[in-house]
Amino acid sequence: MSAATMTLEQLNIVLQLVGTLGVIGSLIFVGLQVRQNTKATRVQVQENMTTGYISVAQVLIEHAEVFTRGIAATRESLASFSDAQKMTYFSAIFAMFKHFENIHSQRERGFIDNESWIAWSEHALMYFNQPGVKMRWELRRGSFNPRFRNFLESSPPPNVTTFVEIMGGSAISRQVTE
Repeated sequence: MSAATMTLEQLNIVLQLVGTLGVIGSLIFVGLQVRQNTKATRVQVQENMTTGYISVAQVLIEHAEVFTRGIAATRESLASFSDAQKMTYFSAIFAMFKHFENIHSQRERGFIDNESWIAWSEHALMYFNQPGVKMRWELRRGSFNPRFRNFLESSPPPNVTTFVEIMGGSAISRQVTE
């Protein structure tokens, strides 16, 4: 009887061990699934960022003259825009910066890697520091998330050639002399 009781105890221990191994295996599987899902989410976020910017860029291309005049605008030159041109420019800038705000938000949530963030933030800051954008920003900065506003307003301008410099020829002449 003692041998039969031992066998039942041993069987119980073996079943507990198998159950424990099953739980551990399930946890490993769930961990791998979560890791794979996180990678897929990051890939999707990257694709959405690019697709979103392509959509914004299409609007800019369709209204290139208004946009290029707008980013270089001063208060005086903006006054020469028709109401329709002002609406087009302000809407394009708003859409662009809402896109950049979304990228910033995804970065805060950990969905964007550091290398991608550096590239996107440099692009956003390059636009942000254009005279016509700064003027628009003063009028509607409250339409953006406070953390995003703080990022833009506290970051130094990037050391990149701007579209205003390219349009004005200063970037081209600077490259020729270097």
